[in-house]
Amino acid sequence: MAQAVIAQPAVARLRGSNARSRRIVDRIATAALWGASSLVVLLLLLFIGFEFYRGASSISWQFLTGSPTAGTAGGGIGPLIFNSFYVLILTLAFTVPISVCAGMYLQEYSAGGRFKAIVQFSAESLATVPSIVMGLFGLLVFVSALHWHFTALGGALTLTLLNLPAMMRVTQEALAGVPGTYREASMACGATKWQTVLKVILPSAIGPLTTGVVLVSGRIFGETAALIYTAGASVSYGRSAYDVNPFHTAETLAVGLYQVHREALVPDVDRIANGSALVLLVMVLVFNVVARVVGRALTLRFTGKAR
Repeated sequence: MAQAVIAQPAVARLRGSNARSRRIVDRIATAALWGASSLVVLLLLLFIGFEFYRGASSISWQFLTGSPTAGTAGGGIGPLIFNSFYVLILTLAFTVPISVCAGMYLQEYSAGGRFKAIVQFSAESLATVPSIVMGLFGLLVFVSALHWHFTALGGALTLTLLNLPAMMRVTQEALAGVPGTYREASMACGATKWQTVLKVILPSAIGPLTTGVVLVSGRIFGETAALIYTAGASVSYGRSAYDVNPFHTAETLAVGLYQVHREALVPDVDRIANGSALVLLVMVLVFNVVARVVGRALTLRFTGKAR
């Protein structure tokens, strides 16, 4: 009994020491994680601030709407902005339906087996192909074999091949995150498999799917190598610069930024490059914000939480 009484204070001291050490470790880990997260935000703010510092003086209405010039100063980037959004819309029109349907099949309909393994392996292999190799493939198929030459459609199809695996994976993860009770409740109410997927699972996963579209769109906005070989690295002038024909040459803003630095034919190359970089950054940020707002609104509407 005496030994037990003597041992109790020692145990209490040991427990107190362990509790203090655990609290210290917890505070250190919390501070480290908070610091890492804050560093990401700080780096983004510094990057945005640097681009505004370098390119804000170049922004004007004439710069945003004017056409590039071949060898004189004062050119604009209007057609390049138009082509960037045009190629983006074309690419998403192909990428989203195909990848969502493929991811839906793999997650909701496929029961495993050889075919699913082949599809997964094909998607993973396609995801490892460098963009420049995909651009050369587009050059051989869309430009040479089909005789389309440099077109917005060829660039969009090449970017579709480049972004399909990522969007497929996002779709699978988004559908996997929907609770199984949603499926069980829908089936219990007499809904078919397709009705459950279309009216219950997809609306519940609209938020993560929107995030996937944002990530793919950012990659499309910033892609250069694949588009140089397929959509072209020159822009038309005059009214044809804003042609909605998918078979016209479409130099995007990212490609134009690369070209103006590589060739350096215009006297104000730094002005055009800094302004183009800032506009491209703002385009991506605005698109991200708008897409997330729309995705959140759709999530609230489809899940019945909107008021």
